[in-house]
Amino acid sequence: MGVSTLVGSLIGSLSSILMSSDAINMIYGFLAVIAVILMVLPTRASMEQLALSEVNYNRSIAISSAFIVGGIAGIVGAGGAFILIPIMLTILKIPTRITIASSLAIVFLSAVGGVIGKFASGDIPVMLSIFAVVGSLLGAPIGAVVSRRMNVRLLRYALVVLIAMTAVKIWMDIVS
Repeated sequence: MGVSTLVGSLIGSLSSILMSSDAINMIYGFLAVIAVILMVLPTRASMEQLALSEVNYNRSIAISSAFIVGGIAGIVGAGGAFILIPIMLTILKIPTRITIASSLAIVFLSAVGGVIGKFASGDIPVMLSIFAVVGSLLGAPIGAVVSRRMNVRLLRYALVVLIAMTAVKIWMDIVS
């Protein structure tokens, strides 16, 4: 999944030069709504108990959805975790903790492709990015420890709330 998101995000980030800001925001807004819908769909509780070696998923769907997510993530300038995680949970039926851990590696590769494309097009504010990266590097280990101790259902609802708040903010910006 990682390589297909990298390729998709590179293509998406380079092609975003041809799009208006409004079009990019609309894409992001629709994806955020789709992500919220996918996150509230019920999943089997028995799926959460699977070990990594027991997880099975359709590789063709995984690769093609990762490529599409990468392309769209490249367009909107995001890593794509907000839509990749719901896809992994509901469509590929991968347990929550494995999904979260795997999405970090996959989205890292997606971000590499996106950064290359956005940097090539001159869309990255360097100083702002440095502060965001430093904050992320400080917060990520803390988040990893907290998520390991949280109930999976609570972790999932927290993600739904975060994505829903993002969707509302994006749509408020589009409408106003």
